[in-house]
Amino acid sequence: MSQSTDFGGGRTVPGFAKVIMLLQMLLIVFLSSWIVEEYLNNIYLQAYVNDLIQADGSIIAILVIISGLGIALGLFKVLKSTHREIGALVNQPQVPRTTPFVSGSKPGLDLHPMVAALKADMAHQGSMEPLPRLDVKEASSPTPVQSPPSPPPVKTLASTPSTVITGNMPVLKRVNPDQDRNQNSHQ
Repeated sequence: MSQSTDFGGGRTVPGFAKVIMLLQMLLIVFLSSWIVEEYLNNIYLQAYVNDLIQADGSIIAILVIISGLGIALGLFKVLKSTHREIGALVNQPQVPRTTPFVSGSKPGLDLHPMVAALKADMAHQGSMEPLPRLDVKEASSPTPVQSPPSPPPVKTLASTPSTVITGNMPVLKRVNPDQDRNQNSHQ
């Protein structure tokens, strides 16, 4: 079997189709990153997505499982058909070649360049000298590390805003520090 064997039956993808697929992939990656950034920075989108998942979570899970099974079944069918094609190619009678045989007990095989290089490297490793022993010296005991002093306490406002829940989203009440001082002084 030669290196240029095409298992696809001679079908190739034209160059313009490859360019279109590349552009589509880049567009999908761009839009996906955009929606992720929007989700991370938009509390309303976060609330919408969280409510949607809470309400329809079981339906989404079932759809994901069914889709995963469908993809697995499709890949299994492709694997099976590819296995049949390879079996048919292997079982075909070999046409005698006019290439000379390599000296040795086995005839010369037309190997992929990487396989041939790996085979040559493995054959060469048996004749190589072993690597010299590496002497490992133990390091001296480390000096104790001192932790930095703790930072001074942070000053905070005396009053903290209260939380008011309206619908699904918690909202902080705005507190004016001057108004808060006036209320505390009257009490």
